[in-house]
Amino acid sequence: MRVSIHDLVTANENERVEDAFLRTKNLVKTAESLGYHRYWFSEHHSIEANLSTSPEILIAYFISQTSKIRLGSGGTMIMHYSPLKVAENFKTLIALAKNRIDIGLGRAPGGDAKSIIALSEGKGVSVDDLYQKIEYILSYFKDEEIRDRRYKAKAIPNNTSFLPSPWMLGSSGNSANFAAYMGLGYSHAKFFSVDVADVVFSEYKRNFRPSVFFEKPELMFSYMVVVADSKEEANYLAKPIEMMFLSIARGTKQLKILNPEKVKDYKFSQDEENLIKSKYEKRYFIKGDKQSVSEILHDEAKKYSLDEIMVYSPIYSPEKREDSYRKIAEIFDIKP
Repeated sequence: MRVSIHDLVTANENERVEDAFLRTKNLVKTAESLGYHRYWFSEHHSIEANLSTSPEILIAYFISQTSKIRLGSGGTMIMHYSPLKVAENFKTLIALAKNRIDIGLGRAPGGDAKSIIALSEGKGVSVDDLYQKIEYILSYFKDEEIRDRRYKAKAIPNNTSFLPSPWMLGSSGNSANFAAYMGLGYSHAKFFSVDVADVVFSEYKRNFRPSVFFEKPELMFSYMVVVADSKEEANYLAKPIEMMFLSIARGTKQLKILNPEKVKDYKFSQDEENLIKSKYEKRYFIKGDKQSVSEILHDEAKKYSLDEIMVYSPIYSPEKREDSYRKIAEIFDIKP
């Protein structure tokens, strides 16, 4: 079982931006030393709590800071960009980092209405042709000629020794069939808290067509996970994340990660308790000691025939965050 990390670079309360990125730098290096397979950066806009707005820049920086771990976007929100520009960005990255660059292809906006307008320069965005845009990006990766006269340019650098590994991202399951048809990996963001029928994932594997990118189907689920020495400590460390859930559910400004000391005595209302409980019951969010988390993650891997698990642990304390990732590495006995 491969294990990887998904990072939104979520800032702590009262944390300087520069310190958040330094913390991320340390975490990427720790992840590589522990044997994590890949490290993905998200693309979110207009959310002050999430600092990963430009995953390509973070990938480029961390190429020079690492030697083995794969780096990628989780994902690149393609509605905002030209297929040519996306392809040239990632072909440049793959030339710099040899065979350890991924691109997560996302069809979501990754931001609010104001962000969409600003990124499109007020021209409006059509979401009808996003699958077509993905096909063009893949053609550029393969140095294939595109018939559409708007995309006759060549994506440079061409003739790279390796290809970026494209993964179709999804939270609702709608893109799984396309991923199977195009021969792409499929990454399901389970922590986005969307119910998806199990058959979606079995059909992806059954209908998969081999491609130059993947010889066989690759299914990965992303979970929000907190692992601690005890269940009591996990509850304590997870409380700020639960508060973050509530701010999102209320439609209010998403909270940065609060100090658990500040919220440990907060009493949830019955409605709040029910909302949080449902996230654990559906395994969108997993917390506990190493044994209890191990049982859940291994059960999920078996249930869905997963090839890889991706985890996101936005714990306030950098030391406790690294310890959570260290315990997850131990759960799956991964090695550098």
